[in-house]
Amino acid sequence: MFVFKKAVADLFSIKGPRSIYVYSCLIGVLAGLGALGFQSALQFVEHCILTESLGYNPNESQSSLSFSGLGKIPAWAVVFLPAMGGLVSGIVSTFFCKEAAGGGTNSLIYAFHHDDGKIRGKVPFYKALATVFTLGFGGSGGKEGPTAQMGAGFGSSLGSLLGVGARARRTLMLAGTAGGLGAIFQAPLGGAVTAVEMVYKEDIESDSLVPCILSSVTAYLVYTGLMGRGHIFHLPRKIEFNYQQIPFYIVLAFLCYIFGVFYIKAYQKIETMFESFKIPIILKPALGGLCVGLIALSFPEILGSGFGVLQNAISSEIVHSVRWELSGAFFFLGLAFLKVISASLTVGSGGSAGLLGPSFFIGGMLGGFLGTVFQELFPSAQIQIFPFLLLGMGSFFAGVASAPIAGMIMVSDMMGSYELLPILMLVSVLVAILSGKMSIYKHQIKNRFLSPAHHWDMNQDVMDRIKIADHFSSFRKFAVIPERTLLTDLHAKAPSIQASDFVLVSENNEYKGIISLRKSRAVPEDLNSIAKLITCEELAERVKPVSPQNFLGEAIRILLDADVDKLAIVEEGQCLGYLRYIDLIQAYQEEIRLNSRKEN
Repeated sequence: MFVFKKAVADLFSIKGPRSIYVYSCLIGVLAGLGALGFQSALQFVEHCILTESLGYNPNESQSSLSFSGLGKIPAWAVVFLPAMGGLVSGIVSTFFCKEAAGGGTNSLIYAFHHDDGKIRGKVPFYKALATVFTLGFGGSGGKEGPTAQMGAGFGSSLGSLLGVGARARRTLMLAGTAGGLGAIFQAPLGGAVTAVEMVYKEDIESDSLVPCILSSVTAYLVYTGLMGRGHIFHLPRKIEFNYQQIPFYIVLAFLCYIFGVFYIKAYQKIETMFESFKIPIILKPALGGLCVGLIALSFPEILGSGFGVLQNAISSEIVHSVRWELSGAFFFLGLAFLKVISASLTVGSGGSAGLLGPSFFIGGMLGGFLGTVFQELFPSAQIQIFPFLLLGMGSFFAGVASAPIAGMIMVSDMMGSYELLPILMLVSVLVAILSGKMSIYKHQIKNRFLSPAHHWDMNQDVMDRIKIADHFSSFRKFAVIPERTLLTDLHAKAPSIQASDFVLVSENNEYKGIISLRKSRAVPEDLNSIAKLITCEELAERVKPVSPQNFLGEAIRILLDADVDKLAIVEEGQCLGYLRYIDLIQAYQEEIRLNSRKEN
């Protein structure tokens, strides 16, 4: 029996990249079926609650709701429906699965960087259940966060079942994420690119790109094979690209940046506000849903993902309010503003829904606003509004998610056309540059070098094999100072040696700590009055030193954790000097060059 189990384990174990590729396809099948089941359940609940009972279908491009009693319940009942869905979501996340709360994407990004890609096996089911009730009862959010987390859960669970290492499990988790996105948005390439780009602000997880493509394409084929082929958005006519309109698109980029800052700030503020409320956690999503319902009473267009409203705008280049006699440019702008608030209330309160879907809606409405304005101001320019809608969708998401490549590819996939790709590249990258480090995903990390997920790649594989003594026989001492140095003297001395962090030693050359002028609360203007009162030892930070026998990997981790730019080298109680961050990186690069020459 033992021999049989061992043979089975060996048969299904991951032995290399090819095994990863095979399992990525399997994960794609699971993600596609999961997205199909989720979409079917959501459509059923939306049909029962919103369409049959209320008389409003948020997925239809044309809605005849006039709030005059077309449904089985009065129109004012929309105030309470999102609260009911939020209550169910609160119950699920409080008593059954805490990961079911919120957008889902942030959780899987955190799992990638900090939990070795581990997601509990029950997460996909409970996340789907909570989202079906949140969105099915009118919550304002997207489907992508939950489906991405569901797919990620499938990939992580399969990796744990196979007993793979952390690196392979993270790859399988991202493959599941790509599968969920590729299926629900019917965007095979967009899903893969989004999965590898969204975990970083300025990088991509290139190691996982091929598995993500395989999973996303497989999930897309499974989903569309059973649901029917098509695209999320249908273009009414051929896009007529005019180079003379590029300045108008540049203005759109700046508007998307400004509104993106507002979206991120509003979401963070509302999330913090709900976290501070002294009420049971189970009731917070219901409270957020009640606020959404109050908005929906006058503007039901904010219910759900809003893709029906977007398609209506793309098809007819105009959106009419179903409650009031409103349309035109400022109605577009008003819907963008209200979607920011309603999506932030839904997800920030703990309701289960995504933030990517609302990003497309907000960006599309901003594009509709500017397109309408420019059409009125420049009638001879023959401006089409729907290209502005599509450009706004991709560029707005590129800015708020720090994902310029994903934004442009995803929108092109969803509309089944790459005619706008050149200008999408320009606008999306411009918004991403303007947005800088901001992101609606708080667990994103700047790049691979700063991610705990890749400490093994850089440190464990190379830097944790290299001793400091292997590369350094002597050490710098320019920034080594006596611990009793007056703070005012240090401020005067610092510019001459171009240093901000200093190593403190005693009279016997014993290491006493590090003082950082960057982090010191005393400022030069205050030094005249306290010159003879404060010495450097009083402000010293006890940063752990290393010896020449320590490894580069340990040294660089201490530097990063302590947020200092140099590290003391101590041997037999005596301070030999220090190493800077750049010294460690140069030693690492030298080792790589030496190894490369040996291999060649």
